[in-house]
Amino acid sequence: MTLTTVPHYDSEQIPDRGEHAIVVGAGIAGLCATRVLADAFDEVTVIDRDPLPDEPVARDGVPQARQIHILWEAGRATLEDLFPGYSEELVAAGGVSIDGQRDFYMYSQGNYLATGSKPFPLYAATRPLYEQLLRQRVSDRDDVYVRGSCPFVDYLADDATKNVNGVVIRDQDGGQEEIAADLVIDATGRMSRTPDWLSNHGYTPPSAEEVHIDLAYTTTCIERPANDYRMIGVLAAAPRSRGGAVLPVEDDCWLVNLHGIHGDHPPKNIEDAKDFAASLPIPIVNDLLNEYPMVSEEAAFYPFPSNRRYRYENLDQFPEGLLVIGDAIASFNPIYGQGMSVAALEALTLHHVLTRDNHEPLATSFFNRATEIIDPAWMLATGADFSFSQTRGEKPNGAAFFNWYLSRLFRKAHADGVLTDAFTRVLSMQQHPTSLLRPSIMWRVLKPGRRTEQLQPRKPTHETT
Repeated sequence: MTLTTVPHYDSEQIPDRGEHAIVVGAGIAGLCATRVLADAFDEVTVIDRDPLPDEPVARDGVPQARQIHILWEAGRATLEDLFPGYSEELVAAGGVSIDGQRDFYMYSQGNYLATGSKPFPLYAATRPLYEQLLRQRVSDRDDVYVRGSCPFVDYLADDATKNVNGVVIRDQDGGQEEIAADLVIDATGRMSRTPDWLSNHGYTPPSAEEVHIDLAYTTTCIERPANDYRMIGVLAAAPRSRGGAVLPVEDDCWLVNLHGIHGDHPPKNIEDAKDFAASLPIPIVNDLLNEYPMVSEEAAFYPFPSNRRYRYENLDQFPEGLLVIGDAIASFNPIYGQGMSVAALEALTLHHVLTRDNHEPLATSFFNRATEIIDPAWMLATGADFSFSQTRGEKPNGAAFFNWYLSRLFRKAHADGVLTDAFTRVLSMQQHPTSLLRPSIMWRVLKPGRRTEQLQPRKPTHETT
């Protein structure tokens, strides 16, 4: 499933599902799930181990918070469905609205992709701002209670059935508190304890599928001219293990990211990392680092060892009263920016599952449908990762062919904006990767043609007004 295949949100469809639901984790996935649950339950409580201030600040519980986050169209449109006016609020709070056709420059296979034939909007901000606006939206509801500084301790479980009927938390005074609920959602990310809990309570835990890439990021923030919205992507692509990205965000800043895969990591100190930036195949990333002042001398370093996916959909038994969502199910190589869009689409899937009045267990229905959201993102991320010979794990079927095909598509897209459009729709999760195999696209990719590497490159310049 992608944006074009998931039905729209309709708050009038959901029947009453109970008195109280709890969401563990106040990140993007948890907040989107909270909005959906508020239609089906009398009250929803969100708990998180971190303090949850009214300001957009990076939280310890989100180690990737200072890194680049892209709000692709699938995520933006879904957030707009769940939280009408969210896009406007983001811009009003300082976020950036980008003309993707003009200002997004993607380098691959020796050149920049051609300007697309169709305009498309992009919205950019720091992760704390995305999150804080969503947190404010759910906090403003009378039926939602947001509790920070309350670490999750355990699930409450019925002794006889072993089904989940609440949570145990540690309150701000250090004591433990039991909170009953009809439904608990684990939105705690990659550190989820649900697999271990299942194993300790007589359930078979889900199998874990991992694709090991040994990736690491270094990101810093530099000043940006107020009317310069250039967004640059030069992602690591085999055999080149180094990459970078530049994203305009609030407060007239650019986030500048350097990343390296399979142990070829950028230095944690940004001055040292400039040599790393200079080694990229395009000079613009290093030029910006040298031309514009840093907002802070600090750089944020973030290691990401592997894509990881828990196969909850394959379990024969799962406790009633519990669901898992977001990175707690699957997390992907972050250089493709899919995480927030997947989380939003999974919440939309939860909405549609809650509308169904059938005899299938809620968990079974949700995990099966969530798989259809995860599959395209997993296919794109891990398939690309397997273009590196060092990548280890279960290779997706057809990965070798798809990588060859994408390489040719990118080379043809140096001069063909229609191919740029097609790939952008896949990257932004509006369409499934298999859409690139439609006859009209395949013909453009496979037909003989001029050697595009001889073309004048499209350079990321910006005319100020």
